[in-house]
Amino acid sequence: MSAKKKSETPSLEEAFSQMEEIIEKMESQDISLDESFALYQQGMEKLKSCNEMLDTVEKKMQILNAEGEPEEDGYQS
Repeated sequence: MSAKKKSETPSLEEAFSQMEEIIEKMESQDISLDESFALYQQGMEKLKSCNEMLDTVEKKMQILNAEGEPEEDGYQS
């Protein structure tokens, strides 16, 4: 199940793109208050997800900087 969840998780770039779409929809003048609130909730969930992804990358970079090489799943030059 965790492999399925991981494959469903969008990349950071995809999440940012989805957030931009949500913002565009919210800026529409033809949107109800209920729709606006639902989009706001979706946007906040995407923002939380992006923050978690950025935190993960930051932690990996700290490990790389501290040890000189990544612990796992690292890129080699």
